[in-house]
Amino acid sequence: MVGTILVTGATGTVGSEVLKQLSNDASSYNIKAGVHSIENANKVQQYDRVKVVQLDYDNMEGVESAFKDVDKLFLLTHPSSKTVEHESNLVTEAKKSGIKHIVKQSIMRADLGADVEAMRLHRQAEKLIIESAIPYTFLRPNEFMQGFINFQGTTIKSNNAFYVPAEDAKVSFVDARDIAAIAVKALVEGDKHYNKTYMVTGPEALSYHQAADKLSDATGRKIDYVNISEEETRDALKETGMDDWLINTILGLYTLYRNDHASEVSSAVEEVTGRKATTFVEFATDHADAFR
Repeated sequence: MVGTILVTGATGTVGSEVLKQLSNDASSYNIKAGVHSIENANKVQQYDRVKVVQLDYDNMEGVESAFKDVDKLFLLTHPSSKTVEHESNLVTEAKKSGIKHIVKQSIMRADLGADVEAMRLHRQAEKLIIESAIPYTFLRPNEFMQGFINFQGTTIKSNNAFYVPAEDAKVSFVDARDIAAIAVKALVEGDKHYNKTYMVTGPEALSYHQAADKLSDATGRKIDYVNISEEETRDALKETGMDDWLINTILGLYTLYRNDHASEVSSAVEEVTGRKATTFVEFATDHADAFR
């Protein structure tokens, strides 16, 4: 009997890659792609075996419908102060629906005593899953390499520079494709990954100066990293319309980076997938056009 995997956050950086890799996987799982707005369906309907379902985490009726006939769940919700509430709704429905395995994307150093609220919320959500008694796999990734596209790409293209308050911090940036690869392995292989937590990083810790040098090499033009203050960062993020909770989360993460809490390197990618983690040079080369 063919099973079904529900992927939440299906149009995001990791979720869309999970969909892509699942649809290319030799397994015969059917796939449901959870999207917040049905207008986003065209972003995910290009993949084989994918059925789009609308998910509003505040609307349990929609959640119940999305979970119908689902066996496994990739759990990823957007960054929010309501993370625990939203994921509690999903876990409650997963329990009621008989879900056999939850693979949750969490955050590096998720802990109830963490300084950054997002880390505390993710640990609370993890504990809800543990208490549900549903077999789980927790992925705790470090900063995405794709953040250089999603958040720094505009100024890289316009000013040949990016601006963050990181000083000389080193970060073991991870490619979102590697996070997705671990998620897919866990979903497809099942019990060998039950009740495990994977810290997911890239293969090396780099400063933002080093990242700028590698982006320069990949694009063929000089790209600079400019260290700015937290106040300047807050003002710039406010201009984009970002809410205060997310701004505070981002600034809190940069504080941890500056205090050397993001430089640890793990072997999870190689252990789970059998191949080495993507280097920043490989990422920059593959996505060079996104910075031009």
